[in-house]
Amino acid sequence: MKPKTLKKLRKILFLIVVIFFIFIIIKLFPLFKGLTTPEGRASFSTRIEELNLLGPFAIIAMAICKVVVVFLPGEPIELLSGMCYGPLFGLIILYIGYTISSFLIALAVKKFGMDLVNDVVPKDKLDKVQEIINNNPKKIEFTLFVLYFLPVIPKDFLTYIGSLLPISIKKFLFISLCARFPAVLSSTIVGSKILSGDILTIVIVYGITYSISAIIAGIYNKFFSKDKRQSKKL
Repeated sequence: MKPKTLKKLRKILFLIVVIFFIFIIIKLFPLFKGLTTPEGRASFSTRIEELNLLGPFAIIAMAICKVVVVFLPGEPIELLSGMCYGPLFGLIILYIGYTISSFLIALAVKKFGMDLVNDVVPKDKLDKVQEIINNNPKKIEFTLFVLYFLPVIPKDFLTYIGSLLPISIKKFLFISLCARFPAVLSSTIVGSKILSGDILTIVIVYGITYSISAIIAGIYNKFFSKDKRQSKKL
């Protein structure tokens, strides 16, 4: 398949995904509106249970679309998965979608290379990530892990860029999925607590997640600065 054909397919997919998300929002808006009351939360749980297998498949589809299209926000989908199916099962559902989409993207990037990445990823984001990776040639895998781990980094752009790295698809999937784990788990935990109105747990979970992220970022920045200084001396 030529890159131009792939680009047209992505545009068609993007339009389908947008329509799909609008449909989901319209259908679920009345339920979200009532989440502020115990009765509304109970009604939401009942409606989700009535979906049976359709519910998990819908969230898997949304997770796949989010990674492939890249411009869609991920946090609402992760919160929704936690709200509907709890922290652990919600996490499993999301990981099925993330694994499928990351694998397909990695295959496509290995086949079409930079042409596909340039078509998907904005140049400023591509240049920024490539600069970080190029300044740490001996720590490519560690750098990829940190970038996926930090909540402020756009994971879906990173999936396209990371697939260009000289590592196997198996190793890329292992690193990216492991690094995503804390942030996704915290989102599903928070999502599950929304239904019970447990604000304290929500604050604690996000506080712990961002504190750990800040520590990891600080440690990485120390290594990054060291490598950057050494490269300037050479």
